Amino acid sequence: MKFLKENYYFIVLLIVFLSVAAYQLDKLSEEDNYLEIVINDGDTLWGLATNYSDGTPAHHWIEQVKSLNELQTDQINSGELLRLPVKMNPQAEHRVAEMGEEADE
Repeated sequence: MKFLKENYYFIVLLIVFLSVAAYQLDKLSEEDNYLEIVINDGDTLWGLATNYSDGTPAHHWIEQVKSLNELQTDQINSGELLRLPVKMNPQAEHRVAEMGEEADE
């Protein structure tokens, strides 16, 4: 008990560490999944980010899309197949719907 009183900072540090670890484990429960879509006329990465980024800042999401699809620029062309990162919570009982399609309820 004397050790704990003299080294209270150790307990505080341990609590902080465990809190951060619990937070990170919670974040891992949301898996990264990918959705493949066909680009339509008028689609832009910024527009797609609005619909699919799910809380991720648009510029970060766009960089992920560019990396995932090995794009050198923000330019996308109609008819191309594009993989998009989407977050899905494994406990959720819904599927990701493509634009214009209603999700099953």
